[in-house]
Amino acid sequence: MANGDIVFYGTAAIGLPILHVLHQHHHLSLIVTQPDARGGRNRQVLTSPVKRFALENNIPMIQPISLRETGISMAIGSGRPLVAVAVAYGQFIPRAWHTLPRFKTVNVHFSLLPAYRGAAPVQRAIENGEERSGITIFEISGRMDAGDIWGQKEVMILPVDTCASYQQRLGELAAPFLLDTLEQLFAGRIEKRPQDDSSATLAPPVKKNEGLADWNLPARRLADKLRAFTPWPGLFFRDGSRLIKIIHANAGSRIHQAQVGDILSLDNRVLQVACNQGSVLEITAIQPEGKKEMSPWQYSLGNRFPARLA
Repeated sequence: MANGDIVFYGTAAIGLPILHVLHQHHHLSLIVTQPDARGGRNRQVLTSPVKRFALENNIPMIQPISLRETGISMAIGSGRPLVAVAVAYGQFIPRAWHTLPRFKTVNVHFSLLPAYRGAAPVQRAIENGEERSGITIFEISGRMDAGDIWGQKEVMILPVDTCASYQQRLGELAAPFLLDTLEQLFAGRIEKRPQDDSSATLAPPVKKNEGLADWNLPARRLADKLRAFTPWPGLFFRDGSRLIKIIHANAGSRIHQAQVGDILSLDNRVLQVACNQGSVLEITAIQPEGKKEMSPWQYSLGNRFPARLA
């Protein structure tokens, strides 16, 4: 395997398994991550998982607001890196930067490109009821997620997978897959192939208001949204002014002729809500705003559900 420096671009926790194996098998000359953000009730400084990794392992790190800042190009190219790897970095990498390494810059993307180009490929694949997706390692180009493919790995989406569980599995599988791809690259055995733009689909970022349950959708679609939006923004509905988060729900087998949103039944096991196409969403766990997780039945002991959910 070729010796040389590797630059890593990343911010989110999904990149940590890849960071670990790169640190074990190569020399990470620089980590580029997003600036610290503020969040939570007290607007405290939030340190990204990638920044914590860099600090814990004494790896040089920069946090530019923009990659076009003075000196960034020199910092990235000074070690004459072999390749740069980007995983959930969250910022566009200009051409002048992604062509600095000898073998340019690759992105580890969590879909089977050209499907689901964009910021939320895992969420959108699960939301759309896909049974498979995967990992694509591709060379960054001037267009979003459209560069030549270096390698792909298909990974099944299990019926019980949420965004969180599927992302974790993808991150763990991506680490050895990237190592193998880099070995092929350094040995001169990579056969790049262009993407078919005519087959491209998009995966735009998820917005918080997408988590509001729309009972006009079929129950299966709502159950998939719940899986896709776990842990954020979740799937929720309103009881008056109170926001209620759905924790566990499935599409039931019952068929109804009621109005969408009607509560069909409630017992100590499940709350059944009428959805489109005669389907039923069976809700078994909820979390009212400011309260702990509970069953719909427990909630109903102190709160009366309306006959129809808005």
